[in-house]
Amino acid sequence: MAPITLFFIPYAGGSASVSFKWKKLLLPQIKLVPLELAGRGMRSGEPLKDSIEEISDDLLHKIGQEIAPGDPYAIYGHSMGTMIAFELCYKLVAGGYGEPAHLFVSGGRAPHVPRNFPWSHDLPADQFRTHLQRYGQLSEAIFDNQELYDYFMPVLRADFKAVETYKYTAKSMPLHCPITALAGLADNTMTLQDVEAWVQHTDQEFRMFTFDGGHFFIHDEMERITHIINENLECSTVANRIQH
Repeated sequence: MAPITLFFIPYAGGSASVSFKWKKLLLPQIKLVPLELAGRGMRSGEPLKDSIEEISDDLLHKIGQEIAPGDPYAIYGHSMGTMIAFELCYKLVAGGYGEPAHLFVSGGRAPHVPRNFPWSHDLPADQFRTHLQRYGQLSEAIFDNQELYDYFMPVLRADFKAVETYKYTAKSMPLHCPITALAGLADNTMTLQDVEAWVQHTDQEFRMFTFDGGHFFIHDEMERITHIINENLECSTVANRIQH
């Protein structure tokens, strides 16, 4: 298997560090590059970005520091990260980097599926907190610790604004790469049909895997997720080698 770079894009309020533990489980030929979003983690000193367009433009620049046009790459996004990953794929193709070897989308409905929820990013603090708890696994420590609360709330509001104000625009053609979708069976933020709709965005193979757990199954299913990544990237690389 030839070397391939896998970019990881986190969920709303999340840090790229979520994927750090994957490194020991991924095939040695897969170079994991966690993409930190502006305003958190190692980039906490930078201004937050509150639109999918701005975030994807920013990450396009970061990716350009990691790979050159023609280098094999894949992208994994979770929740908000799926929307960023989708738009980023088109920007990378337009920028001459070529199609990704694979797109992994987990915990996220297809981009064209309407989000029929009222906006929450501008709710009063107590109502915003109630809304966040709908997603589960959001540590109570955030709400109990004023310092953590003051740090995370602007990040979460910016991210939720990005998701809620995103407007899908139809693409001239689907992505020319396989898409693998991953979903939690107990995720109450979307339906399995919302996730299956990703099939419309590729002219290559589409597969879907379900997991016990809710929206943040990504934290509990590390071994199975990395196994799926390994299996698919190994196949993608072999197929790419045969075509060339």
